[in-house]
Order: sequence, then C-alpha cells, then structure tokens
Amino acid sequence: MNSLSTLAAPGISGGQIVGAITLSGLSLAAAILLLSGLRGSRRVKIDTQEKAAWWGIITGTLWKAAGNSWADIADGIGSLPKSLLGGDSGFGNPGIGGIAVALTALAFVWDWKARRVIPAFLGIAAGVVYGEAGGIWGILVNIIRMAAAKITGGA
Repeated sequence: MNSLSTLAAPGISGGQIVGAITLSGLSLAAAILLLSGLRGSRRVKIDTQEKAAWWGIITGTLWKAAGNSWADIADGIGSLPKSLLGGDSGFGNPGIGGIAVALTALAFVWDWKARRVIPAFLGIAAGVVYGEAGGIWGILVNIIRMAAAKITGGA
C-alpha cells in the first residue's frame, strides 16, 4: 500500500515565516533594530532622516498592534503631538488628519541635519496617529499590520 506524505519544517506551517513569533516579539525586534540603526550599527543602516522616519512609523504601528505595554509606550509618544497641536492648544483644531499631515511634514520635509532620533520619534508618533486618523493614513497602517499578521501566522 502506497501513501503520499508531505513533509514541512516545524514553524513554517500556518504561514509562520520565522517560527513561533507574536506581535510582542516583532515589537521587541523592531525596537532593537531601530535603536541599533540610530546608534550606527554596521548591519542596520538608518543613515538618513527618511529611513529613521519609516523605521519609526513601522515600529510605532507594531507597538500599537501588539497591545499591552508596547501600546502604552506608543500611545504615550503618540499623545504628545495630539496635545501640542490638538483642539485646546491655541492653534485651532487641525483635526487628527491635520496632525498626521503635520507629523509627516516634520518627519520627512524638515531638515534635521544629522539628528536621526527626532524623525524616528516623530515616526513612532505618526504610526499611532495614522491609525486613529483613518483615510489614506489608515491604509498605510493596515498594510503594515497585515504584513505583521502574515509573519506571525495571524493571516
């Protein structure tokens, strides 16, 4: 009697590309990679403000999606621009979409010279604000979340 067997490496079944990993694990990895790149790692090159901002956006989005302490950190960082630019700030009420535009302009357009930490910080805040703003900003956040879900086997 012949039978057909399919062999799969442990951890690959179910779409888990890097084995059993959770959003908290991805959040930890993103935080380590972001900090390493900002400190000048040879392997993680975050040598422009654009790269720092993108790393921040991805890291902030992962932190928010992971929940618990990671989301608390992201929410704390994301609350700063909302309180500085929001309705009771004296700048009128730009709305959450206006704050998303402002964060994007500050992170990508403003020249921060060699200070890559500021665009990374603004990127983390933007990752939180984008998710709350919805619209085109929400699409970007959903793409990052769907990719993370694929990696963790959640999709």
